[in-house]
Amino acid sequence: MLLTYFSFSQNQKETIVFDRKLEEVTISATKTAKSIDKLPIPVMIISKKEIEEFGSSKLYDVIKRQTGIVSVTTKTGTEGLQMQGLEASYTTILLDGFPIIGRSFGALDLNRIALVDVEKIEVIKGASSSLYGSNALGGVINLVSKKKLIDGVSTIFSLKHATHNTTNASLIYHYKKEHLQLSNSFDYYTSDGYDLIDSDKLSTVNPYSNYTISSNLKYGISDKILLNTNARYYKQEQVHTAEYLNSLLIGKSNIEEWSLGSSLKYLMSSNFNQQVEVYKTNYRADEFLNTEEGVLHDNNYFDHTLLQSELKSYFTYKGLNTVIGFGMTKEELSRRDFSNNPKQDLKFMYGQLDATAFDKLNIILGSRYDCYTDYTPVISNKLALGIALTKKLNINSSIGTGFKTPDFRQKYFDFTNSTIGYTVLGRDVAFDRLTTMQAQGMIQEIVSFSELISPLKSETSVNLNLGIKYYPIDNLTFDVNLFNNKVNDLIEWQLVAKGENNTNIYSYFNINQVETKGVEFNSAYKKVDNWEIKFGYQLLYAYDTQVLKEIGQDTVYYARDPETQVSIKLNKEDYFGLFNRSRHTANIKLDYNLNNKTELNTILTYKSKYALSDSNGNDILDTYDRFVAGYSLCEVGFSHQISALKSLQIGVKNIFGFTNPEYISNISGRSYYINIKINIKK
Repeated sequence: MLLTYFSFSQNQKETIVFDRKLEEVTISATKTAKSIDKLPIPVMIISKKEIEEFGSSKLYDVIKRQTGIVSVTTKTGTEGLQMQGLEASYTTILLDGFPIIGRSFGALDLNRIALVDVEKIEVIKGASSSLYGSNALGGVINLVSKKKLIDGVSTIFSLKHATHNTTNASLIYHYKKEHLQLSNSFDYYTSDGYDLIDSDKLSTVNPYSNYTISSNLKYGISDKILLNTNARYYKQEQVHTAEYLNSLLIGKSNIEEWSLGSSLKYLMSSNFNQQVEVYKTNYRADEFLNTEEGVLHDNNYFDHTLLQSELKSYFTYKGLNTVIGFGMTKEELSRRDFSNNPKQDLKFMYGQLDATAFDKLNIILGSRYDCYTDYTPVISNKLALGIALTKKLNINSSIGTGFKTPDFRQKYFDFTNSTIGYTVLGRDVAFDRLTTMQAQGMIQEIVSFSELISPLKSETSVNLNLGIKYYPIDNLTFDVNLFNNKVNDLIEWQLVAKGENNTNIYSYFNINQVETKGVEFNSAYKKVDNWEIKFGYQLLYAYDTQVLKEIGQDTVYYARDPETQVSIKLNKEDYFGLFNRSRHTANIKLDYNLNNKTELNTILTYKSKYALSDSNGNDILDTYDRFVAGYSLCEVGFSHQISALKSLQIGVKNIFGFTNPEYISNISGRSYYINIKINIKK
């Protein structure tokens, strides 16, 4: 087990935070420092080396290469992710343990998150609500900033240029002296965007630029008290366009985000410490569109604020680690399409026991209680067991429950799309809004009305994992994990009424159960310092269990054969599953050290066919629907150490030049990059 401890002696001139680095560790998975090899839950760590291998500067660049984590384009064109087949809204994303907010249709845009001073990325797969509460049904991703600095001043500058006139410049400043440790970073990114379709007036991705400023300060107040503060500021500007009645609308989209967190840790003894944290963050997005004559056509804003405070207590004794915490969260959201400015308060408490017995058995037992202002309190639990049968074979299993409260959009949305002609009403405003519209003679038909009186229920899940880790020889590993997720009371929008001119009016309902299951396989072999090869594969089945049940009961589901145009009655084998999910994903990665100064990195990823929507009118995805064809992407990069303080990278992304303009907007074709890094030490 790796131990992380703190020292603040007045005479101590070494680093504030000491790591006895025996094995690679993860902290956020159990909120205690523990060897990753001994964790009985599915966890992966993305190291700093892997982050830098292909000149990656945004979280999206790194996440898309990982086994079992699939990047997807959201309804608004941003980059989200799926884990174990669950949607992006079911994954919590943290920066040094603090939540990042600002989601569009439930997904957080991964291109917003710069990796300039990130030391590693911890990924926890499976329900983690027993520690992190709502939105952690699918798992948790925690970005960890650089923690351990050497004495003195260090400045690192990097400059990257790529296809589409993309430029990324970053600057990192580290300072450490005795009990003070300071890390500052600046990241600037700009791109001309690109256009995959020449037949319309719009670009696939409009020109944009953004920058991120972050700062982290640690100070040893005494030999028992550590102060840690961090701040982050992000700003993006992008050209915003749309097409309306064969004319081009043009404007701007602006995003501004800031966060400030502070923690104070008190080491009462070598076995017991307490930590108090306070964190506040705000995300603001504004966009407008003007006509070609300069008249304002549309104007939107989105303003989300979160305030969180938490007190945690840690106790360690021999093979026993415990953590107990409680806190509160306040959220507020203001946006144009809301009838009011909703607020939500949360009080929570949790506890977790991590015990090791006989050097062979590891037990993790955790539970969390969440009490929201407008919902029935929720208790989330997790139990994980790990058994080391031999020095080369470990068996792990875990079961956990998760939940996700309805978001503000699902409760308070009041949105009308006048171009297409539909209205979406949040559940908490739908009844009163429809009653008013009906009194004004604006309703032609009521489809569902009485159900709207009751509030939405939280989505809940049960997650199972069974894994085997096998180390047959030195430098060779095999890791297999079988998973199953069942999500109950899934929230989706459904038709509730017909308005004027037969326009559709929708609201949100708890409608069905979703199940995702499959197997994930990872293997790695390293030949000393010469080369390393890694292989990963995921097989995924994702279904609406109600559809499976109805097909099994001979409920009529028909599809039209695209070749014969004859209607065919479907059976279970014809039902493909949930939309926007590939059954097979795989990757193979090779790192080859040509000499002590030059390294070759290459990765090949594969994603099998999937479908974005129903194309034959039966509201399910079957084998007769129109699919997005499977595809492969390949990246090749060279890194050369020019000197002890200078390095150079060149590479090619999407070397096959794959594009699919109709369905895949985030793949722009083949692109090239060059990156130079200079490390200045004093």
